[in-house]
Amino acid sequence: MRTTIRLSLLLGAASASLAFAGSALASFAPKLVVSSAAPQAAGGGGPTRLGVIANNADDPTFRVAIYIPSGYQIGTPAPGKLGDVTATAAAADLGGAVLPLTGELDAIAPTATTNATAAQCQVSPAQTWDLHLTAAGQTLDVPMFVVAGTAAEAAAGFQTKLVVCLPPPDVPVGTPGRATFGAKLLSATFASSAITQPSATGDFRWTSLWTPYIPTRGVPNPAGSVEVQSLRHIPTQVALTVTKKKVTATIKKRVKGKIRKVKKVTTLVRFSSKVTENGAAPSAATITTTAAGKRVGAASGSFVLASGKSATVAATAVVDSDTGAVPTGTPANAAADLFYHDLGAGGCVITAGLFNNAPCTNATVGGETIKASSVVKGFR
Repeated sequence: MRTTIRLSLLLGAASASLAFAGSALASFAPKLVVSSAAPQAAGGGGPTRLGVIANNADDPTFRVAIYIPSGYQIGTPAPGKLGDVTATAAAADLGGAVLPLTGELDAIAPTATTNATAAQCQVSPAQTWDLHLTAAGQTLDVPMFVVAGTAAEAAAGFQTKLVVCLPPPDVPVGTPGRATFGAKLLSATFASSAITQPSATGDFRWTSLWTPYIPTRGVPNPAGSVEVQSLRHIPTQVALTVTKKKVTATIKKRVKGKIRKVKKVTTLVRFSSKVTENGAAPSAATITTTAAGKRVGAASGSFVLASGKSATVAATAVVDSDTGAVPTGTPANAAADLFYHDLGAGGCVITAGLFNNAPCTNATVGGETIKASSVVKGFR
């Protein structure tokens, strides 16, 4: 959104409003979800997929800073596309209608507009990215800044952060810097080829600091800031074991008009599969097994192959996808939603030394779908 926020004035006004902002009436419960853009094997690296969620009933979001844990690699791409973006926003100017937004994440050269936004967002970016979105015939550009971590952030294990500042959606129409359509961010998900997953195994905890606005006033509320996290257990894998046994039976069969005893050979195939995240059991997993494209069971079971036949046995595991999803905004794309397992506040660990003791309110484990397959040939 090519709008700017007079941050220094807003922060000054916010300082005088903290008593109001910290009241029990405030509501702010965002979520962060981190997964992979493609299933990852051990040492596989690969691009990262991120998602965020904010509730429509909550205070609007002013600023989001997402901290990338050490182990992830941040590239310095040439200007161009880094990945696809989907988002949803509630548009006050359209009667509160929830708009689906689609577009792409681009690396761009800084412009006068993005430099002004960075200054007002109080960051000195190493790179400038752009969430280039379209909705209802309008083009919306949301700058995203790649910022080197401070000494304290690096000491806490975060070398880099992604920072976005959003314009206020609920101030009166005509207010300078108001969000286009009065659009309030509800969700966004994007993949980035410039953020590469660790090649080493391990547990990686992403964190983020969210700061809301004071509703209807367009003033940031630093006292309402919350820490929100997402965990990645690398690698997430499904191991498939397939065994076969030759079964010979004597049956009666009509041969040239006569009933004869003949041998019938079949193959009893047994299968079992197991999902692990960095060697441990996941929070949630559902496994479906198919043979030659037909469902033959869940995580374990058996089936019979006719003599001389062969089949590909495939185990598909849907992992950590049982609680909710970052929506694409269109039912037709529901399968592309970014699913997650919600750990709640109990899974959130305050990052010591950062964020001025902001409460840690939520943690998730990003979901993914992984597969393993094996070709089995039947006995003759």
